[in-house]
Amino acid sequence: MVKQHHMIEIFSANCPLCKHITDDISIGKCGGCSQTIYDVNNMTSDVKLKMKEYDVRAVPTTIIDGKIKVVGIPDFPWICGDELFKKLKREYPLKTDD
Repeated sequence: MVKQHHMIEIFSANCPLCKHITDDISIGKCGGCSQTIYDVNNMTSDVKLKMKEYDVRAVPTTIIDGKIKVVGIPDFPWICGDELFKKLKREYPLKTDD
């Protein structure tokens, strides 16, 4: 079975809670997963567009594969694997208008 790699996007204000989640994900993600951090203190047009696209209203917010949205600090260990992503898809779906 081929391990699926994920695109992880984190909206952060560099506050202690934001740093906690970015560090946890950095440590727990596998080598194939990509991690992008959007600094809301540096509000570029790209960051604004992404925030609107994902309806981000609080930091930290983590988006995975454009389909999963975790707001705040999760209450589970961030260890990359199929079980974690099945749980996230089930419990933290990104709600879209379509």
